[in-house]
Amino acid sequence: MRNRPGDTAPKFARLAREMEQQIAAGVLRPGDRLPSVRQACASRGLSPSTVFQAYYLLES
Repeated sequence: MRNRPGDTAPKFARLAREMEQQIAAGVLRPGDRLPSVRQACASRGLSPSTVFQAYYLLES
């Protein structure tokens, strides 16, 4: 996950926003499974709690 200059949003919010953009672009479609927390942590260098927070935000 890249930091944009001036982006002060927490990492979980940036991850959720990135996934929302992927949904809007059709990269993620209804019925697709999101990466597991473990996969997301490994590929993005985030902690499990950060990924859980992002997924919770997307769910709500």
